Amino acid sequence: MRNRRKQQQLIILVILTLAVSIVVITAMVMNAKQPPVETLSDDIGQRVALQKALQEAQLEEELLRQERDSIRGQLTDSAGIAVSGVVVSDGVTCALTDSAGRYALHRHRHAGFVYYSVPDYCAIPTHSESDHTACIYQAITDTDSVYNFTLTRLPNGKETRFRMIVLGDPQVTNAQNPYFTGPNDSLISKSNLERFVDETMVDIRKTIATTPNDVPVYGLSMGDNVQYTGGYNDTLQLGMRHVLGSSPMTIFSVIGNHDQEGKRIYQKDWENAWGPTNYSFNRGDVHYVVMNNCDFYHGKLYYSPGELSDIQMAWLTADLSLADKQKRVVLCYHIPFTFGNHPNREAKPLDISTEPGHFLSSRFSHVMALLLDFEGGYELFCGHTHFALKHELQFDDHHIMERCHASAGGTIWQSNINICGTPNGYYIYDFDGTTLTDAHYKGTRWDSGQQMTLFRADQSFNKESYAEDWHLPKNKGIIIANVWNADSRWHLVAMENGVRHPMHRLDSLNQDAFATGYLHRYSKAVTYWYVSSRNSYLIMNHLYYYEPRSPKSLVFIKAIDPYGNTYTASTTDIVTKPYFNFAHYY
Repeated sequence: MRNRRKQQQLIILVILTLAVSIVVITAMVMNAKQPPVETLSDDIGQRVALQKALQEAQLEEELLRQERDSIRGQLTDSAGIAVSGVVVSDGVTCALTDSAGRYALHRHRHAGFVYYSVPDYCAIPTHSESDHTACIYQAITDTDSVYNFTLTRLPNGKETRFRMIVLGDPQVTNAQNPYFTGPNDSLISKSNLERFVDETMVDIRKTIATTPNDVPVYGLSMGDNVQYTGGYNDTLQLGMRHVLGSSPMTIFSVIGNHDQEGKRIYQKDWENAWGPTNYSFNRGDVHYVVMNNCDFYHGKLYYSPGELSDIQMAWLTADLSLADKQKRVVLCYHIPFTFGNHPNREAKPLDISTEPGHFLSSRFSHVMALLLDFEGGYELFCGHTHFALKHELQFDDHHIMERCHASAGGTIWQSNINICGTPNGYYIYDFDGTTLTDAHYKGTRWDSGQQMTLFRADQSFNKESYAEDWHLPKNKGIIIANVWNADSRWHLVAMENGVRHPMHRLDSLNQDAFATGYLHRYSKAVTYWYVSSRNSYLIMNHLYYYEPRSPKSLVFIKAIDPYGNTYTASTTDIVTKPYFNFAHYY
């Protein structure tokens, strides 16, 4: 409205100016032959006034143009006090608020939102009192240029400790996926969203309830909240947001490939529900950056390394340049940067002998150069794969670990397991300052202390066996431990007759026999190729094996993680009835 009034005023001013000009020119023509001496000074004054009016009109027009081309506003706290030094962005550029809490950005045609990077001493605003999904943005309109924000300071200042619950690929669909009740293989009729509500969210609420009261809990979905199987559904993404926001934790989300499927209408659904796709926020001494890296090359929707556009790289550079270098950075995105087998032409070969044909994102070098500037360190968080993987590599003399989070819905809700044998579930990360003090996997409806499943290598799971898959000796009673969250820092031993023996780690492109056998038999929504060793994208590196001195020995398995936790199991826990209560509904 204000812009419209100004435009009307400008039009009136221009009309008046033209009218004055016509009167002056007419008078000059009529009196050209005999200009009275006494009116000469009046004529000069009129010309000066006209010139001044024209200058004022031009200035007003320039101010209106600047207003149309800018986005500006002020950040204040709930007491009306200006908040300085806060990063404000439109997803293209970033700016810091000044001492008066003011900011200004040049309006960009691709910008859909203006938002701020929540400071560590302020609370995260949410969509509503019952919907605890983060709401740090305002949608940019053609008619408004001013966007103000009110921040709420935390009563005790910056948090020192906090917990982050991370979900990989919930991926609920608007189709009815087949699922089974028990060993009789009878089908049930239950939607993906119902299962997510009844299983995942119930389990998360229990985890939150057992978290110490002085430790705030936040959440992060790694993308693919939904998949539009069965056709377009304009309420699916918003409904999923409400479900994710229904627990006490404040939760953020990454956008995934299935949230958009290369279609603008799907991406718009996500933006309408969640807001911007590239943004940042601070909790404690950790700076989180969330990005949309689903930039597919020639329509290769699934197995290409994650990529970022030039605009995104400029935005990431700007955001990190304004972040406190003492903090730890957690970079969050959907598709792994560190491996893929349908790369664009600028991608680099991974050069790992056990992963032939895999490539690094073309942006990886630049991204790592930015992250290595932070004294608090960094983490790489992604999802997408539907298998648990801490992908490790040496890169420019640095040991890199990318955390690929298993799916909360397993194999698109066809079972209770991911394609790597990791059960449906989520991750729990505990931060104290810049230090990651604990990280473990919580299987849905599993005891929090259970971090592995045990099998015999010779056992057949629908004609699939670990001995065959991994070329292990047969008829030796070899024990397989699937340690869901393991990486090279974990230490696994087998205790047989009071003697400690090291367990050997398997790490290569290959399959999990238990998961492959189940899904080969029961899955209706994914192909055998997808879950088997034919999938050259599938990496298994959290399987360990031990050949006992006697196949009949009682053997205890101990798994020690990098945070000092010890998890145990024994040969009495070996899975012999493979499917009921593991992959069927219970």
